[in-house]
Amino acid sequence: MKASLSTSLLRSVLYVPGSNPKTLAKAPTLSADGLILDLEDSVAPEAKNQARLNVLSTLHATRDTPNLVRVVRINAIHTDLWHDDLTITLPGRPDAVAISKVESPDELEGPAALLRHLEETQGHACRLWAMIETPLGVLNALAIARHPLVTCLVMGTSDLARALIIPGDPQRIGLRHALQQTILAARAAHVQIIDGVYVNIRDPEGFAAECLDGARLGFDGKSLIHPSQIAPANQTFLPGADEALADQTIVAAWNEARARGEEICVVHGKLVERLHADQAAQRLARWEMAQKNSKSNPEI
Repeated sequence: MKASLSTSLLRSVLYVPGSNPKTLAKAPTLSADGLILDLEDSVAPEAKNQARLNVLSTLHATRDTPNLVRVVRINAIHTDLWHDDLTITLPGRPDAVAISKVESPDELEGPAALLRHLEETQGHACRLWAMIETPLGVLNALAIARHPLVTCLVMGTSDLARALIIPGDPQRIGLRHALQQTILAARAAHVQIIDGVYVNIRDPEGFAAECLDGARLGFDGKSLIHPSQIAPANQTFLPGADEALADQTIVAAWNEARARGEEICVVHGKLVERLHADQAAQRLARWEMAQKNSKSNPEI
């Protein structure tokens, strides 16, 4: 059940306020791999109803947009808003629904029931993205990630830092354990995981450094709050042309070795076993998806 979105390219996932029709219309034309159409924090209480209709309209308009993952972020489960969020927007057939501040898999069952009904009656498989934003959410990340409908975890680093009572730190020292534990949970459950936002849109150097940090930690991509952040995220969370060419060489050499009945080969002086060939093939698959998503990427 996790296969539908677990392999999607998610280098850049842009939050888009559901209350801003102009931004909603512009966002699908950008180069982000995914959009989170937001009905929660960015929408004032008095604007919730109109925002739902705006998001529904955007979902209908982007239904056939290739290589774009469309996610609706609903209001928290402990509110009386999330059910209307879903019943109004699900006819637009989003790819996933993001749920804020998830602390246990049990909290997912209400939305999951509506998604299962949608799949049973209309054949559309909409999945869940669980946002990990609290200490309890981090501690229960593995159980949350193992929920049958969850295909992605999203770090809410701002809320998590506030809950942990830690100061702002460009190296994210206070968040390190929580980030790594949640990444481990995602990998153990075979789901993707997206890093949190970088809130200073006037600090491109700081954003680039945090993207690099996230990629080194093992995140699949980064959640974004401004279009200017899309290109740096896309570039960071994907190997460059030189690395892709090296992966092609590894895969070709491995295939030749297997054709000879051998389990190892040597590429540029380095021993290559099945593990290395599989890793190279996975990176190449991501590269190929990026080529389909954007003609601006250089060919190998």
